[in-house]
Order: sequence, then C-alpha cells, then structure tokens
Amino acid sequence: MRNYRRFKRMLSADFMVYLRASGKKPLPRQISEIYRLYRTYDHLPYQYLKHGLYLRKFENGIERYLPTELLHITRDAANAEADPTMVEDKLLFEKTIRSVGLRSTNTLFRLARGSIADMAGQPFTYADFVAAIDALQLPDGIIVKPLTGGSGSAVFKLCTRHGQLFHDGHLLEEAEFDRLIFTTNKGHYWTEFVVQETISQHPDLSRFNPTSVNTIRIDTLVDASGHVHFNAAALKVGTRGSIVDNSSAGGYMIAIDLETGHLKTDAKRESEFGGQYHDVRQTFRVDPSSFVTPFWRQTRDTVELAARTLAPFRSLGWDIAITPDGPLVVEANADYGIDVLQELSGGYLAKPLGQEYLRRMGANRPG
Repeated sequence: MRNYRRFKRMLSADFMVYLRASGKKPLPRQISEIYRLYRTYDHLPYQYLKHGLYLRKFENGIERYLPTELLHITRDAANAEADPTMVEDKLLFEKTIRSVGLRSTNTLFRLARGSIADMAGQPFTYADFVAAIDALQLPDGIIVKPLTGGSGSAVFKLCTRHGQLFHDGHLLEEAEFDRLIFTTNKGHYWTEFVVQETISQHPDLSRFNPTSVNTIRIDTLVDASGHVHFNAAALKVGTRGSIVDNSSAGGYMIAIDLETGHLKTDAKRESEFGGQYHDVRQTFRVDPSSFVTPFWRQTRDTVELAARTLAPFRSLGWDIAITPDGPLVVEANADYGIDVLQELSGGYLAKPLGQEYLRRMGANRPG
C-alpha cells in the first residue's frame, strides 16, 4: 500500500513538478541516468524524479541519492526489535522522555467520546474541564491532538476567555466541542485525544511563523555500540496562519548545518504544494546568513540522550521545539519522511543511514 501511494504521488504531484521545471538535462541523458540508477540500486529510481536529479545543476553525484524505499526498509529493519507504542502513544512517550530529566510536552487531560479525565484518571464534566483550563491562565492556550496520531491531522488549538472555550474565535459549547474534535479534520480516525499546554517557542523561531510551533527535525541512527549518529537536521515552518508545521500540511523545511546550527538552504515545500524552494529572506523576512538556531548545542545533546533512552529504537526522526528556556522534545517518529531530509542534505549515501543500508544489504558503494 505504501508503494502504491508513493507511485500515485509520483504521477500526480512529482511528475507535474517535472513538467513545469526549466533547466532540465537533455532527454537522452535523463534516460541514461535513470537506467544507471536502476542498475546501481536494482530498484525503481523514484529519487531521480523526487529530488529533481534531471536538472542540469546535478552534473555529478546523483548516486548519492538512494531510493526512498530502500532507506525506509533499512530504517524499519533497524527498528525491528522496538515496540511502536513507545513513540506512538504520546503519554508513554512523554513519561519516557521525562524519566531521564529531559523536557517534553505537558499533557493535562485525556479525551474520549463522551468522557474527559485528568491525568490521575479523575472524570470531569465539560463545564469543569473548561473551568480548570481557564484557571490555569495559559498564555498560549491548549492543543488537542490524537493520542496516537501524526502528520498534523486532527490538531486543534483552543483558548479560554472568561470561563468559556473558543476555537478560531467561535464559542464551543459541549456539543460543538465533541463535533469539532471527533468528526472534523480527520478526527473520526481516532477515539482518544490528549489535551496539552501549548508550547511557547523562542522568539527567533516565531519570526518564521508565529502561529505554529516551528520545530527542529533531526534524523538519528544509533549504532550497535549505542553511539548516536546524526543524518540530517531541518527547521520545519508552518504556513502563515497554520498551527502545525508539517510539510504534509504545506509547511516548509530548511536544512540546518549539524555542526553550527546555521541555515544551509532555501525553504523547500513538498511536491503537492509546488515542490519549489523559496527564498528565506523574502518568504520569512529572516536573514539566513546571520540566523543561528538557538540552543543548538543543547538541542544536539537533548536528542542524543533521547535517542539512547528510546532503545531498542535505532532510527528515529525527532521533532524538537526551541523555547525561551531551551530545547523541548515534542515527539519522535518511527515512520518519518526521509525524502526531504535526503534532498536537503545532498543525498544519504554517505550518511549513517545510507551506510547502514550498504552494510545490511551487503552492497558495494556505488561508483
């Protein structure tokens, strides 16, 4: 099913980007390179289309870009001994991360159809729930999201005013609240939700988009000796007005230098949203030459400890929020998109995950 979805997307989105692109190599050369990649990896060379390797700017080194499916297979094999619940269940994940002294999300309530309970299991009426949230006087309100969901689906930002709950300026009575959470924006896919305190992000990250918490995605691989390796890092930025930063929801991704925390590329959007790179200065009014990710060294240290903590997981995509007080672990993803990270980092062949593929598959390094 995943291969079918990728093939469908290739035809419906990535191929349209290809048709619109200027600066393509001559067609005979494209055919030759596609065949060479197929012979090199013995796999459909989806990466040729996905990463724009047909453009003249890719004169050499196209073999550095592996077929995404091979990277996914390698990632999944590395995680074969892990229980997916450790990262999918937000409450279990939150507890695990906090157990080693790291900052994580702050869950306040659990929701199910017709029931609300606090973290001690105490049931609340809707009126008492709203009153409890209002009493906390949270400056950025609350976030409601599926207990085990992902990709930014069914995520809602709410706030209270004078003892009443609002969404996008609209008052929510109990019936409207239930309908919003459980039947809209793919909410019908989940039966349990969590209510979390909204994260207050660092002002430097708010400059990119103040309505979303713009997280740092870091892709890690833990080797057999327990050493944590970093494949790539990127800043995720939500579109204007969005409360999520997911690329699948139209967000941007900007490569971050793993050593310095500086921005390395323009802002990339997925093919479903044009597949183009956008100038950081023009799009966000941020000078990329002078911007440095706040608390970068602490962020790396946080991810390194978190990656060791979640063993036997070995390959994860981390989302880290940067608050005024430092990094905060939002979530880890076992089934995370490697496509854009591979493109932003110039190919994964020489990255730890690419080397893991070569080792596991007994492959020779492509020439």
